[in-house]
Amino acid sequence: MPKRFQHGNGPPHTIGRHGGWSIGSNGLTTAGQNELLKQIGRQLQSDYQDMLKEPAPDRIRDLLKRLEARDDHADDADL
Repeated sequence: MPKRFQHGNGPPHTIGRHGGWSIGSNGLTTAGQNELLKQIGRQLQSDYQDMLKEPAPDRIRDLLKRLEARDDHADDADL
């Protein structure tokens, strides 16, 4: 679990702090922030691993073919 700053005997988060969330203002130490980001990255990678193995949609493949054809045509014009 990420480490949090402890403010005296009170809770790790002080009342009245900035209400917006950011990785730098959530009471985590630098090591805790790094660990949190690693955990988020591992979870995202795990969640989306199956999707990354799926073939690209037809419209994306068509777009890539058009872009490659345009690049090939531009290369031929340079010769």
